[in-house]
Amino acid sequence: MLENIVAKINEQNETIRIVFPEGKSKRIQEILPKFANTKIIPVLVFKTRAEISTEILENKKLEVVVVEEQDLAALANYLVELRNGKLTLSEAQRLVTECNYLAVLWVKLDKAQGMVGGIEYDTKDILGPALKIIKPKPGIKLVSSFFLMLRGEEKYIFTDGSLNIDPSSEELADIAELGYEASQIFNFINPNLVLLSFSTKGSGKGPLVDKVRNAYQLVLEKNLPCQIDGEFQFDAAWDDNIRKIKAPNSPITHRADIYVFPSLNAANIGYKIAQRMGGYQAVGPIIIGLDKPVNDLSRGATGEEIYFTTIVTAYMYIYNQNKN
Repeated sequence: MLENIVAKINEQNETIRIVFPEGKSKRIQEILPKFANTKIIPVLVFKTRAEISTEILENKKLEVVVVEEQDLAALANYLVELRNGKLTLSEAQRLVTECNYLAVLWVKLDKAQGMVGGIEYDTKDILGPALKIIKPKPGIKLVSSFFLMLRGEEKYIFTDGSLNIDPSSEELADIAELGYEASQIFNFINPNLVLLSFSTKGSGKGPLVDKVRNAYQLVLEKNLPCQIDGEFQFDAAWDDNIRKIKAPNSPITHRADIYVFPSLNAANIGYKIAQRMGGYQAVGPIIIGLDKPVNDLSRGATGEEIYFTTIVTAYMYIYNQNKN
């Protein structure tokens, strides 16, 4: 699947710039050769020119942005304008000297088509600026995330895996809707979507079950063009025989494709079990709902994970362009 994504990226007439706020990171620099034969141009951000090696400066397959060489006064004024009175000029002048803020501004200003960071920055330092500067897509109330779980020809979506800690029923319904959108980005055909719980169709009781059951009703009201059911235990969502016993009237006729977890706690545990015990490759977390693609890496991300997240970010840009 990831090979197909790279092929689609290379079919584009334009190059796609992905900006990395942690340009001096060795892990970022080590994956640069992987992009040499793609339409992706890495854009590395450095605070000072002294941080940049000769090898990086001589690499014609990438671009370098040096914070201290930018028109910081103009960027600060632009940031104040964007924040519409929520930021003072002195605060903006400080923020635009930070690589993470400059990288987000590069995406906002269309100098890059997406951003990948998080090896050195905390999640709040990647997504915080993105939410304030790039902002959610029009009509989107909540930004979510998902993992693309891959094994051979199998592909599934686990959501929300990194942002919303304890979503309400309304938020869970929005997460489900964004999970469906994620399935369309990655060409899921006629996907089944389930809202997970420790209960299947009333087998359990209590406020945690009620939250998922209410979310299910709210998702139905969204009229998504896919089969939806909940609340479901994971075995009923996964195994056709168990589902026929536990939920014989379910519209789900085959193994679910999109798994909406009731909390970040459950989703984080779930994807790591699938990854470590099930042998699935977990691509993500992939952020969905922002107006332009920004993705956050784990600080322990491997070179392979950074590469995959980068090509997914580029592909999300292509999807957004085609959709618009």
